[in-house]
Amino acid sequence: MAIHHSGKPLLIAALIGAALSGCAGMNDQQTTVAQGAGVGALLGAVAGQAIGGNTRSTLIGAAAGGLIGAAVGSSVAERKAQYAREEDFLIAEIQRNEEFIREADAENRQLYAEIARLDRESRRLAREYRAGKASRDALVQQRNSLQKQLARAKQVNSLAEKQLADANAVYNESRQKRGPQDQYTRKLEANVTQLKETRQQSSQNVASLQKVYDSMSI
Repeated sequence: MAIHHSGKPLLIAALIGAALSGCAGMNDQQTTVAQGAGVGALLGAVAGQAIGGNTRSTLIGAAAGGLIGAAVGSSVAERKAQYAREEDFLIAEIQRNEEFIREADAENRQLYAEIARLDRESRRLAREYRAGKASRDALVQQRNSLQKQLARAKQVNSLAEKQLADANAVYNESRQKRGPQDQYTRKLEANVTQLKETRQQSSQNVASLQKVYDSMSI
């Protein structure tokens, strides 16, 4: 069911409220990350609504925006400094990796499903435009839509690369200090393997969308 224009301010207000109220009781670093995720989710929801114009697109945009926002103000060293025990830090990093993989994979699957449809629509519009059956405005609108999807795919790919680099750094340090058979080291190794697959899929999505976008030259 589509979200009508009059309901958008309520959705945006709810997202802002959730982002701010969720920060109570957190330290400064946790607050920064949480606020970033909330703002990212808000921006993603607005972008999703603008691109898809429906509830599903809004929620997908919010999830992807949360991915982007959660990367704000966060580094391995800063996250590590929050924990007195190394084990607690490693557990948090493993959970962080797993959450990222779930969200990024969901976004990648959504993008992958959209690529075939966008390709078909773009090819049809290009043929109709050359035959004089479609307007230049329709072609420009489709190209703009592709550009937005491509930008989203590139953002997810960039974040996957950063998450993989962080996970690799934590894994290598754990392997060196705790050994390859340590339970945390092994879980981190599994995270790294999964993140490589996530990055590969996001890279493929970028390449596929770029190819479709380039084919829509005017």
